[in-house]
Amino acid sequence: MPAIQTQNNGNNSAFYTSNQTINICYSSDKNYAKYLSLSLASVLLAKNPEDNIHFYILDGGIKSKDKEKILSLKNIADCRISFVSVDTDKFNSCPMHNSKRLTIASYYRLVISDLLPEVEKIIYLDCDMEIKHSLSELFSTDISQNPLAMVKDAASEKHKKRLNIDEYFNAGMLLMNLNYLRKINFTHKIFDWINVHQDELKLHDQDVLNLYFAGKIKKLDEIWNFQCKELTSVKTLPNACIIHYVARDKRDFVYNSFPLFLKTPYKKDFSILYTLRLLKAAGQKFFRLRNLNDEKKELTLIGLKFTLNRK
Repeated sequence: MPAIQTQNNGNNSAFYTSNQTINICYSSDKNYAKYLSLSLASVLLAKNPEDNIHFYILDGGIKSKDKEKILSLKNIADCRISFVSVDTDKFNSCPMHNSKRLTIASYYRLVISDLLPEVEKIIYLDCDMEIKHSLSELFSTDISQNPLAMVKDAASEKHKKRLNIDEYFNAGMLLMNLNYLRKINFTHKIFDWINVHQDELKLHDQDVLNLYFAGKIKKLDEIWNFQCKELTSVKTLPNACIIHYVARDKRDFVYNSFPLFLKTPYKKDFSILYTLRLLKAAGQKFFRLRNLNDEKKELTLIGLKFTLNRK
């Protein structure tokens, strides 16, 4: 049984009304709690005054002291925050091909429809996302005929070929029709399906959703999940409503969110991370070697840039 019960928060209407609750879900363990707080703070600072927000945090082992810090974010703006316990044993058989970067908590989003049985529609967000705009417009998107709405992945072409599908989406932001998922008994079928397809699931739950719902996912504009691998790329889409820091180094999120992180209870931790990332950025102006694509790489030497062949 889920750890909490929630009230019915409206239907899947295409229209948002001010008395409707915007349901938002995150998934985190103890390692990502501080980044979770940063993303939560950005939602609260960007929301419209009339937005009613209810956060559901899928708890993969968040420490009590971190929960207290997260709850203190209510000081930024009025909202509800509920921690939802997860039966982690349920995910023991899920493949982890890239466990250095991702954790088993990434699979938790697959069972949200069971964990929140009275919630009909929800926005799922990764912890490394900065929200720049009210999510009321996103939440009002009509997905009554779809299980999910998502944004195309930045590396879509590569993954389309790998999985032999027509479109490939990024799972960092999901607009989820939980009624639809319950109607098709998604959570009762998906783990057997995962066992059959384990070798294909190189990107874990993201591959699961793309393969299982191929042809049924509603495509959203990239402003709702602008995937940023370089700090400078944030400026290339100034109207982005959600910026997703997909790079391995999550200090990029901290570096580009000053002074946002000063609003969180982790400002001391973030100040250290910010300083380290600042030093790294300064060093990269003198020397840096990075891959541009499968054929070229770029060398930065004392401010000058050179393009080299990778082979």
